[in-house]
Amino acid sequence: MIIPEDILSRYWGFSSFRPLQKEIISSVLNGRDTIALLPTGGGKSICFQVPAMVEDGICIVISPLVALMQDQVQSLTEKGIKAINLSGGISFNELSILLDNALYGNYKFLYLSPERLEQEIVQNYIRQMKVNLIAIDEAHCISQWGNDFRPAYKNVVRLRELQPLAPFLALTATATPEVLEDTIKELKLELPEIFKQSFIRPNISYQVIEENDKVYRTGVLLKRIKGSAIVYLRNRRETIEISEQLNALGITATYYHGGISITEKKDKLNRWLNGSISTMVATNAFGMGIDNPHVRLVVHLQIPESIESYFQEAGRAGRDGAYSEAILLHNKTDEKRVEKQFISALPTTQDLKFIYKKLNNFLQIPYGEGEYVRYPFSFGEFIKTYQLPSSLTYNTLKGFDRLGILQLSEEFDRKTIIRYKLASSNLFSYFENDQSISVVGKSILRLYEGVFDMPVSVDPEFISTKTGQSPQNVIQVLKRMAQDEVIDLQMIDTDSSITFLVPREDDRTINKIASELQQTHEKKINQVKSIIAYVRNNKICKNVQLVSYFGEDDAPDCGICSVCLQKKKKSTSGINEVAEQIRATLKESPLDSKYLIHQLNLPEEQTLYTLKLLIDNGEIGINAKNQYYIK
Repeated sequence: MIIPEDILSRYWGFSSFRPLQKEIISSVLNGRDTIALLPTGGGKSICFQVPAMVEDGICIVISPLVALMQDQVQSLTEKGIKAINLSGGISFNELSILLDNALYGNYKFLYLSPERLEQEIVQNYIRQMKVNLIAIDEAHCISQWGNDFRPAYKNVVRLRELQPLAPFLALTATATPEVLEDTIKELKLELPEIFKQSFIRPNISYQVIEENDKVYRTGVLLKRIKGSAIVYLRNRRETIEISEQLNALGITATYYHGGISITEKKDKLNRWLNGSISTMVATNAFGMGIDNPHVRLVVHLQIPESIESYFQEAGRAGRDGAYSEAILLHNKTDEKRVEKQFISALPTTQDLKFIYKKLNNFLQIPYGEGEYVRYPFSFGEFIKTYQLPSSLTYNTLKGFDRLGILQLSEEFDRKTIIRYKLASSNLFSYFENDQSISVVGKSILRLYEGVFDMPVSVDPEFISTKTGQSPQNVIQVLKRMAQDEVIDLQMIDTDSSITFLVPREDDRTINKIASELQQTHEKKINQVKSIIAYVRNNKICKNVQLVSYFGEDDAPDCGICSVCLQKKKKSTSGINEVAEQIRATLKESPLDSKYLIHQLNLPEEQTLYTLKLLIDNGEIGINAKNQYYIK
């Protein structure tokens, strides 16, 4: 008999489960409908991947996050586990082949978006499969009260009819009590077992600090830590600017956003993970699926759009349990900025109709067509072509994504299109003048048909592998050939792609989502008000404010947040005595916070606060093993 621990060890290399994982897996293996409410970093994917490997059959995974599905399928494949992702932009024939593979090919995981469940072919295939589990990631999306409500999640209930015996596992990190109750109702879960991990992170010091010179303060914060850090912004351009300013301050930093290439993303991530770069300056595109337990500091330089977003991003600090900080820097203009970005720029129904028509015209989609076709898309070129306001247009596209009109995937892509202008006889004479041009030019002739007759899309990286020249050299050769009027050359950079989920029907398409639009607006307004209230409230412990938002009303003061620290400054009795005990103990040997608290037999809050003071004073430091030592 296969046991979960064997699967965990064999494929993931872990010897034991994290808190609640084993209990959730046992519930699923007993055939129970189950809800797993785990905070960021709680290991939700293990909760469905392990039991699916224990049982015969295939696990269906529903997720709205295209990039996350791609990452998980790639990760499973690298482990030797067969998984399929029905992403947008695949043809009907490709879809049929993939579904055939899922049905007959001994696959263990089938990832798909909720919109896919509207397709009759998908339903027919699922009905024939031996399904051992249905995992619904981001399950709060089915609730109209939830963060990022998506009407398409209502389709998930169809799986009850298609696979009535398969248990449901609903997973989420950000459900309030109201959302949790609504999720159970909408998914029609039958007497579900609910596993809820506390949102309290006792090792994270949540701090809200008013600061005009945010870059200088960030530099000071980064220089005093040992370990990795993340600095969050909401603007791609600003990630580049801030990373450059931090480098000028002597901090090894780079930037990360949805508009850089996949190769560049992997390179930046690897350098950050291996410690050659200490700080990642990023938009919220960075974080999904990122597993770095040694993040000591997360800094927000702008107010996030919601407490849900902030809690997830801040929660990437201190996953190893060591003392870490999540600091939100703000000034007097930030509240107006977040209101302008997320409330003032909310689109009306007329805005949706106008931008939807412009989008279809921009991509040249005929009326009644476009369903499940993927289009490379340049947001900058789109708003420039039609003189559209940036924030309003972006919020509109995100609204289309959320409401099931299209999938917006923010990722860099480059399309290179060429056509030879010279006749073949003149072309070979031209090649004789330069050997590098000859190698690239002749390779294109061998690899691509029709380059004399029509524009053809070519891949510089593929040409690179065939010629032994770098992709950069290939591109330089193409530009030289274009300059010499040997070829017509188009190089189109896109920062995203769009896959339409419904055919173009102009106003009729938008009228179907008009009622959901108003609900979305009201929810967004309330979310912005909640995060602003959190920033302003300097009387209640920051940790208490956060967890009470998610329904934990009995949390004690954390003792290490900006509010608690301010209170302690007014009453520092006993700190000197604790500091002296810490100094004496650390002189014998370095210790981490857990062992230190146990050995001193002192209150955890007071000990952590004193450690912070000693670090700030430069008396102690933290080594690579997260142990405190006397400097």
